[in-house]
Amino acid sequence: MMRSIIAMLRREWIENPLVIRLPLFMFACCVLLFISLISSASLQHNVFFQMSISGDVSDIHTDLGNGINTLVFGGVGLLSILLGTQYFPRTLRKERSEGSIMFWRSMPVSDVRTHLVKLTFGLLVIPLVCSPLVLATDTMLWVLNIVTDHQFEVLSRQASLSYVLIHWIEFLLRMMIAGVLLLPLALTAMAISQKVNSPLLVILIGIYALRWMPIAMFNFYGLDQFFSAIFSLPLHAILASNPFSAIPEAGWTNVGIYMFIGVMAWTATIKFSRTIS
Repeated sequence: MMRSIIAMLRREWIENPLVIRLPLFMFACCVLLFISLISSASLQHNVFFQMSISGDVSDIHTDLGNGINTLVFGGVGLLSILLGTQYFPRTLRKERSEGSIMFWRSMPVSDVRTHLVKLTFGLLVIPLVCSPLVLATDTMLWVLNIVTDHQFEVLSRQASLSYVLIHWIEFLLRMMIAGVLLLPLALTAMAISQKVNSPLLVILIGIYALRWMPIAMFNFYGLDQFFSAIFSLPLHAILASNPFSAIPEAGWTNVGIYMFIGVMAWTATIKFSRTIS
């Protein structure tokens, strides 16, 4: 069983080269920025404004340091979500359009296992592939802190390699929570993709219509507030000081409806996958 799962994950990896190409491109941009910063003779004056401090790091420096960490988490987390957004609406549609669905159906692999593998790839493997960007960025900031003799007070947290490792592990744990919160959306996209030729476009237009038509016609903001709440769930889990506060922040009623939609989407996508149309 494990061997077949690994083989299926390898197939997803081969068929989705953008998952590695885009993070590599972002890594190259980070390296170029790092080289330009570290080669600057007036680095501190060009990048950070001067502040006079006495004693420990000031609150302003601490806030700036937290802002840098939030920017790293938010940027890499958003990249993972965007890659998942383009993956889920096309993964099952691609098999149908290419005709390979009959080949995979002849293999001793159930529809449930196929869906679980695709969910694992989109919600766990993609963030894992993107996570070295966090590790690389923090390592570059640590090197920057070392070569400038700790002049950058805003990089006080990047003063040790142990923090770099802990920060990376924290990102992985936050992305696991975000993956759970993205699960109903992923299942909905997979279900819709098996019935329409342009699933991502249909999803975007459908969400737009559901959000704004009730407002325009009945002055009802309930659906708009619901979508705003559920769409903020994964980013809240990535960026908030407490990732588990995402659910009460969105509202238990909204989350309950969201999870019910996920269950219905799971049932629908499994049912649709057993048909050839």
